Amino acid sequence: MGNTRIKLGLFASPSSEARGELPACIERISLLADDPLSWELLAQWQSTATNWLPPAIAGSNPNGVERLKSAWPSSLGPVPQTIANTDDFPLLVRVDEPRRVGIDRLLNAVAVNELRDENRPAVIVDSGTATTVDVVSADGAFEGGAILPGLALSAKALHEYTALLPLVSVPELGQATPEPLGRNTRAAIRSGLFWGQLGAVKELIDRQVGSDAAIFVTGGGGALLAEHLPRARFEPHLPLQGLVLIVGRLPSADSRQP
Repeated sequence: MGNTRIKLGLFASPSSEARGELPACIERISLLADDPLSWELLAQWQSTATNWLPPAIAGSNPNGVERLKSAWPSSLGPVPQTIANTDDFPLLVRVDEPRRVGIDRLLNAVAVNELRDENRPAVIVDSGTATTVDVVSADGAFEGGAILPGLALSAKALHEYTALLPLVSVPELGQATPEPLGRNTRAAIRSGLFWGQLGAVKELIDRQVGSDAAIFVTGGGGALLAEHLPRARFEPHLPLQGLVLIVGRLPSADSRQP
């Protein structure tokens, strides 16, 4: 549950296979956080799967989490468990206040620790309402990172805090790579939003870890950025896959097969 959107997924249960793979995504939907959920669709998902692990929810929007849980119909079984105690994560968090780190950032790190080469650091770029650029060390610890306004938030600020600038949407940005030299107002905004965001991300990666790290990109705007980040690997479901990995390691989870 994010600040702007809620993302729901049906994933294969974590397996005991070697590192390098994440739980496979079977079904996934993304909605605005205030949109009504299609319980019928979730019931259809449920009818296609067996050997369920307990449903779980996590996110950076506590009110949204509680709203979803209170609306959860009994026909879908147990109310999702809130995953909030990051002390139980299989992740060392080397920051000043570990419990204040956004849980989505830590879920990303849990997932990336399954993918990155051992003894090689990684950078995670998550392009959502905010864009985060975070570092996982060579020994697998979350080292912190940087937070900046995401593409949609930047576009909204330009529109709402000026008298005449139009609102440019993320889908409009994704129609084609913007020309750096905008020859009208909309084109100039598209250029500034995209190349400014990409430039900031590249600069942060350079200053955080240099050229040795693996780069993983996720989030709603991630596909736009990943194409222009050398060595980047786009993984659209990192936070959800990190959540599945955590649920699979909870004491209540049994040895069910994928």
